Amino acid sequence: MKKRKIITEPFVQKSVVKYLREDGWSSNLVSKKLRSQGVDIKVKNNKYARYFLIEVKGDPGPSVKSPGGSISSSFNSAVGQIISRMHTKRKARYKYGYKYGIAFPISFKRKALKNLPFDVCDKLNLYVFFVNARGFVEKLDYKMLKKLQK
Repeated sequence: MKKRKIITEPFVQKSVVKYLREDGWSSNLVSKKLRSQGVDIKVKNNKYARYFLIEVKGDPGPSVKSPGGSISSSFNSAVGQIISRMHTKRKARYKYGYKYGIAFPISFKRKALKNLPFDVCDKLNLYVFFVNARGFVEKLDYKMLKKLQK
């Protein structure tokens, strides 16, 4: 039986924060601690008045009997949490004030590609981040999701 590599929520969060800093999203970075209230990552762009709000999940622990079920539950939880935090009372065009994201270990990729409609991601300005065991971050927008879902 192959032992799976556990990618924790703090590791995913740290990797995404590093990725965002390198991509120009470092002003007023708020990265919450595990078990704190609110969105996991809130960051402002250095050049524009845009915010990125990101919900983060990690792999199920080694003692979890059904990792697939836990991944499914965590995925659904992340989607629900980020949708409940979406701001809708903006004067400017909704899509350009805030960007939203959900970040997962790479083990969630199949689940996300199967269950996250690209057109919904387009309308909600929702991005998906995947982190591998080395901390490499892959960011998918709705166009990339559409391409991968074909």
